[in-house]
Amino acid sequence: MQVALTEAQVREIETSTPDGLTSQELVAAFASRDVKFSEATLRKYVQLGLVPRSRRVGRKGKHLGSRGIYPVRAVRRINAIKRLMAEQYTIEEIQARFLTFKDSIEILDEAIGELIRLFEEKLAAQPPQARERLTAELRAIQGSATELLEGVHRLEKLILNAGEQARPRGGGAASATELL
Repeated sequence: MQVALTEAQVREIETSTPDGLTSQELVAAFASRDVKFSEATLRKYVQLGLVPRSRRVGRKGKHLGSRGIYPVRAVRRINAIKRLMAEQYTIEEIQARFLTFKDSIEILDEAIGELIRLFEEKLAAQPPQARERLTAELRAIQGSATELLEGVHRLEKLILNAGEQARPRGGGAASATELL
């Protein structure tokens, strides 16, 4: 039994399910790769704010209703939680790590991606001479957005790592010298 998925396995899931996963598919994604994970654990992580909530998506067809779809980023988030728990982090420490920056960074990343997609759609309808100039401008904005996200990720990592230096490792009772 593995502690968590490998990076290659996470990418494989992200590539094969870009529109998201149901709770059953999310659990199966881990279970089929020999990583212990249950729907009860998923519900707990969602309630604690560690994993984003599902969104309701209607099914095609008459009277089929809707189903909850978790964003594909939930796979990476759950995997990170599993790794941190294997390193003896508490749920409270993991919550502080994720809730501090992760959600905001992910929302920023998704919003920029959606904005660029919308711009690209509108650019396709522009006359050729304007399209060339506007496309160059959009590419420059994409470069700036990439730099912004890289900088935000770097700062997040630096801040979180600075806070970890004071965190004691190991477990059990303190030794006599640690109590002094």
